[in-house]
Amino acid sequence: MLTLTNIKISRVPNRVNLTFSDGSYLPFFIDDVIRLSLVKNQETDSEKLNQIISLSLTYLGKEYALHQIAISPKTETIISQKLKIFFFQKTQKFKLFSQISFTAIIDQIVQDLRDKNLLNNSDFINYFVNKNKSKSITEIKFLLRQKGINVSSLNISSSNELDSIKKILSKKKINKELVADFNFKNKLYASLFRRGFQISDIKAAIDDYLSLQ
Repeated sequence: MLTLTNIKISRVPNRVNLTFSDGSYLPFFIDDVIRLSLVKNQETDSEKLNQIISLSLTYLGKEYALHQIAISPKTETIISQKLKIFFFQKTQKFKLFSQISFTAIIDQIVQDLRDKNLLNNSDFINYFVNKNKSKSITEIKFLLRQKGINVSSLNISSSNELDSIKKILSKKKINKELVADFNFKNKLYASLFRRGFQISDIKAAIDDYLSLQ
């Protein structure tokens, strides 16, 4: 049985650090101290300790998840994966966390974010497509599937596809002289095709891009 030896105000707003008799400590949401009626030199049985650990993890996980969403939109799959990594890292720093299973806490955090409409797939798709303008629709859909998005009914404008190819051509400094070389042109088509672009779109984009030179 551990004793809660100290409750110290943290430099982080609304946070305290709980110190225990074995030298371990945990970051804790200040309101939860009142909710659990925690005081200095209080003995904690296994049930109370597990409750403290779970609340600490939940608090840290929610803070981390909200910070990640503030950076850019996230899906449930992405935020769950990030929380797993985050919690694993925290077990390296706070040994008491190793006593708790993360699964239920992650599910709880994701559900809370879902209820608050903070995990919006449409927002994430728009952000992701805009961020990956240089990629083909095929590649974008493949990457979205990996992030837990159902792409079966997803419609991305083909005009984006042509613009993506043109951006690649511009970056590669493609010109009429280069394309006039048969071997170079074949290699260019092959490299774009491997990236998921359709041959018809490749030809249309190259023709349009060269016509402006």
